[in-house]
Amino acid sequence: MKDRQLESERKVSAHDVLEQASLVRIAFQTIADTWSMLIMLSLQSGTLRYNEIKRAVGGVSERRLSQTLKQLERDGVVNRKLVRTLPAHVEYSLTSIGEECVDAFAPLVFTILKNSKQVAAARQRYDELHP
Repeated sequence: MKDRQLESERKVSAHDVLEQASLVRIAFQTIADTWSMLIMLSLQSGTLRYNEIKRAVGGVSERRLSQTLKQLERDGVVNRKLVRTLPAHVEYSLTSIGEECVDAFAPLVFTILKNSKQVAAARQRYDELHP
């Protein structure tokens, strides 16, 4: 019974989304961004420092990582905690909203990984047909 209730709560009609399109767009600007998703996935295992996130994500510039973390914090997806030790450092973790987002898009990431060879083959076929 509870599983059905959860399933029905997760189903949203296209009409509902379009009716609140501006809210959805705003959320997608942050949460559906490539770097945001990778940062949130890196934080799924627990609290990390800035450089730990940078190493885990790989390829992200200092500026982009900093901007993305600030936006995720602003949107209530990530917690930022200043630890006043010597030397002081900052720790990041997912909020409950962040955890819910990761739980929601983790299956999408799995599907992408599972089908990556087929996508690469499709791209190659397309590129050969459309030089």
